[in-house]
Amino acid sequence: MQIDKTSLTLFIVILIIVGVIAYYVGASSGGISAPSKVETITISIPTTITTPITYTYTSVMTTSATSATPSFTYTIPQFTTQVTLNGGGSSFINPQMQSWISVFKDLTKGMVIINYQSIGSGAGQKGLLDGSLDFAGSDIPLTKDNYEKIKMSGRGFIQFPVIAGSVAIIYNIPEWDNQRCGPLRLSGEVVAKIYLGEIEYWDDPQIKSLQTPECQNILPHQKIIGVHRSDGSGTTALTTMWLSKTYPKWNQTVGYGLVVNWPIDQTGRGIGGKGSEGVTAAVKSTKYSIGYVEPNYAEREGIPIAALRNKDGYFVLPTNENVIEALKRGAKELPPPDQYWGDVPLLFIYQDGPKTYPIVGTPFIIVYTDLPKDKREAFKAFFIWVLTEGQNSRYILSGYIPLPPELAGKAIEYINTYMK
Repeated sequence: MQIDKTSLTLFIVILIIVGVIAYYVGASSGGISAPSKVETITISIPTTITTPITYTYTSVMTTSATSATPSFTYTIPQFTTQVTLNGGGSSFINPQMQSWISVFKDLTKGMVIINYQSIGSGAGQKGLLDGSLDFAGSDIPLTKDNYEKIKMSGRGFIQFPVIAGSVAIIYNIPEWDNQRCGPLRLSGEVVAKIYLGEIEYWDDPQIKSLQTPECQNILPHQKIIGVHRSDGSGTTALTTMWLSKTYPKWNQTVGYGLVVNWPIDQTGRGIGGKGSEGVTAAVKSTKYSIGYVEPNYAEREGIPIAALRNKDGYFVLPTNENVIEALKRGAKELPPPDQYWGDVPLLFIYQDGPKTYPIVGTPFIIVYTDLPKDKREAFKAFFIWVLTEGQNSRYILSGYIPLPPELAGKAIEYINTYMK
């Protein structure tokens, strides 16, 4: 049958009109997505593992109001045999770690079991070196001695941050009226002098002068009991870094580290507590005491937290905003993960700025790169999830701060590059 040109042209026009109508009807009904002008910036996370479960984490921390929001996408592999990882160390990170572990166990249907012991950063690093732990959690990177031991062993390792947080100074003064006076105000110099034994009573003029005029006379003439960690602790390291930066005499006589000699013990007014749990319990049960723990320990037990004077002279609490401000100001490009990181924590301590909280840290995970293959894959799966979906606000406990996406992305890069 022969078709003239006019009929053919009409037929083609009708097909085009029907196609256009069908496209937009489908778009309005949800069956086909109509074109839209949307720009997406994604930080690509390379991985060789496939999985049916995919998560995307979108950071709420951006550098400016107009900047694009970075996002990480990650897939959880399916494990056909059960794998157990043993970790331990930092008590700072323990509550958050236990929460992550519980969620991840459910996501892997119990095929990845992670045991984490809150034994202190020093014990965590020791456990990694002696082989009793598969990975260590530490509030500070490897100490110089431990770094040199690992380098001498010839084994590869990496260390990377997983979350951000702070250290709170807590107190037990029954007479102090938080409702009327607000939190007790303290400075690094005053806290250093307390633990040096130079300030003995709560009504010392140096403490009174930091308070508002109407509340200065509330402070009692009672001896101060100084509670501190008895075990090797990253919390101690961060706190003593702050004291060293704010009071030269502390730096000259005590210094900073996982373990230090506490002069207040020589006065008979010092108490050692094992882990942040021990310090929290000691302050709560001991009138007129002072101590240092992560904020979530204090909040859980209803112990008041002091407002600390920052470098610009403002008294601030360890709120998310104040911690993030310190991270932003102190953040610099991390060195390679198998190098000595001893100076990295100092970048965040006692920073400039009216809102910066002075005792801020990023707990680190330390691991050998030559774990057995099954444990290596489980480790990668868990911590890449931690650094992506695990940074989402619904998984972050009170007292902890998600990593800026630049730091999280760098940590993921380290894991993928060094643990193939």
